[in-house]
Amino acid sequence: MGFIDDIIKTFKEDFSFGKEFRCTLTGEAGYFENVNSIVSYNEEEIVLSLKDSVLTVSGRNLYVKKYCEGDVAICGKITGVKRE
Repeated sequence: MGFIDDIIKTFKEDFSFGKEFRCTLTGEAGYFENVNSIVSYNEEEIVLSLKDSVLTVSGRNLYVKKYCEGDVAICGKITGVKRE
């Protein structure tokens, strides 16, 4: 199973059709909409607070490129996304 398949499996309806949360991955970046806050971050892990859960983005050389009005753009080599 590929990385994108893992993401779709993790998010199920939220990833594909959800109105409360959206995630778009493009190469070396991820764009996340409707984020409440950034809980913690370092070069290997960024934790985002969503309405009803927490999203952990893991990888290498990660950094927040944009954080504005609930939208977060994360750049770097994203190797995993986990929603808890």
